[in-house]
Amino acid sequence: MNRRDDSFGERLGHGIGQALWVLIPLLSLTSLAWLPATQAWWRTRSAGWASVALPLLLGSGGIVALFAAGEDDGAAFGLLIVGTLVGGLAAALKARPVVFARPEETVELPPYEPDPAAVPEAADHPAVREILAGRERRRQAREIVARDPAMAHELGIGRPDADRDYDDGGLVDLNNLGAGDLATALGWARETAEAFVVARDLRGGYATTDEVAALSGLEPALLDRDAERVVLLPYRAT
Repeated sequence: MNRRDDSFGERLGHGIGQALWVLIPLLSLTSLAWLPATQAWWRTRSAGWASVALPLLLGSGGIVALFAAGEDDGAAFGLLIVGTLVGGLAAALKARPVVFARPEETVELPPYEPDPAAVPEAADHPAVREILAGRERRRQAREIVARDPAMAHELGIGRPDADRDYDDGGLVDLNNLGAGDLATALGWARETAEAFVVARDLRGGYATTDEVAALSGLEPALLDRDAERVVLLPYRAT
């Protein structure tokens, strides 16, 4: 039940009960001054409340021990009582909202069972279909490169800089593109693309991506990132 739904009588009863609980150090003549802090520690299991409850427990125990021994007329005994009483009341006031905290109302909901018909398959999403179609176009273009490199050159596969009608799915020819086009197509830094082109032209191109990885000086992470899009057509010096 929510606190706002409680009757006036219940709220009054709760208030009186909590007020009496706060006064436990006084009503018990300090013998139970440790109790509110100990209850707060039990609720929270925190080192902070333990450090409060322990001195109060020792104070209450010391008062009982001195009273039982008949040594209850000295200034030290009076100071111990006052300190334990004040500390116990202060701790009780601080601990009251901790000990009497009421859990929020929870509402049990039935398990959610989505209607499969209401959730479209991921493959039916236009963006997913476009990505899958791009992969298929790249696969077909790679087959042309492997089977007929001359046709691949004529079709402009891997050459986004060329005027072409064939859609290769966004392949990028590492052997024949210039530094500016590589930087634009793959998002490389201009300096990286220029250094790659210099090394490539000195070697006369690369035969495999393994050669690119071993000899070009490209960061392996960069080549791995773009592996889906790069292709190697026979090198043609310009």
